[in-house]
Amino acid sequence: DWVAPADVVTDPGGFETHSVLDTVDSLSQPRVALDGGAFMFVEPTRALVAVDVNTGADVSLAAGIKANMACARALPRALRLRGLGGQITLDLAPMPKKDRRPFETALRQAFRA
Repeated sequence: DWVAPADVVTDPGGFETHSVLDTVDSLSQPRVALDGGAFMFVEPTRALVAVDVNTGADVSLAAGIKANMACARALPRALRLRGLGGQITLDLAPMPKKDRRPFETALRQAFRA
């Protein structure tokens, strides 16, 4: 007989209690919330997956790098949960040239993990 681990909820109504159905429904939406009020849109097309990063209400240059770094951390999971892959095109929030290398490093590390 199979026995559920202690941290697995098997009681009736567990999906509703833990918002599982809401989370599954959110995967059909392109908008993905990021840290700090930023967000990204993950939208598949025939040719590629388009990712558009937005800073939200904050339009400062610092907000751009924060949103882009949050995107780097969240993108692998967003793609995996949606079953997306292939060519991915990023439309990042504006950031200074000096921050491109740290962003690329963070993105590579996130995909490796």
